[in-house]
Amino acid sequence: MTTTPPKPEKPHKITRETLRNGLVARMATERDGENTIVASDDDLLRSRQQFIPDDYDCDDIWIFGYGSLIFNPVMKHSERLFARVYGHHRRFCLWTKIGRGSPEFPGLVLALDKGGSCPGVAFKLPCDLAIAEIDLLWKREMITLAYRPTWLKLHTANGIKRGIGFVANPDRPVFAPHMTHDEIAHVIANAEGFLGPCHDYLFNTLHGLQKLGISDPTLEKLAAKVEHKLASPDHIR
Repeated sequence: MTTTPPKPEKPHKITRETLRNGLVARMATERDGENTIVASDDDLLRSRQQFIPDDYDCDDIWIFGYGSLIFNPVMKHSERLFARVYGHHRRFCLWTKIGRGSPEFPGLVLALDKGGSCPGVAFKLPCDLAIAEIDLLWKREMITLAYRPTWLKLHTANGIKRGIGFVANPDRPVFAPHMTHDEIAHVIANAEGFLGPCHDYLFNTLHGLQKLGISDPTLEKLAAKVEHKLASPDHIR
């Protein structure tokens, strides 16, 4: 029996304001229900402080964007560079029942997974704003603690930068196994959450990469499959 996704709802958008006022967290908690795994503000603060303390030297901190940070960075930054990391690749490997999916029909979002390499964008944080910007970033990326924040070597035209990247945590229940492109495309074509359709997340990421002259054959192949499914007369939407 095929599961039918719920009817679309008016999507919200991640902004500085919706992160600061807790709207994103509230929407996620409501969507996730009584078994929510949405982290509290105190949990997020402890997580950030364990990774990077309040008195950390923030003179040269970078953030690595490989998904939504590319097309909607939100955080204030003083510099942006093309970057590549080695030892991790971009993969739709996290289930989501909130932003891009629902409890009835979970979607998939990107994370860094082990192996290969990943082209993306390095954002430099202003020193005097760095901790505040990282706290805002934690409210966005670490909302279910599904990522493992990691210091990465970001290879750029201006040398190697030390930056924070969000790597998939395989110990979390939302970690998704490897699937075929067709299986992933089916999920992405049909899932939708309070941030909008899952396919918008894919297309916006791909377009963001293309605008920067970055090629990702895997995402391009996946997008073509999703577009084919969306155009099919049998598409359940």
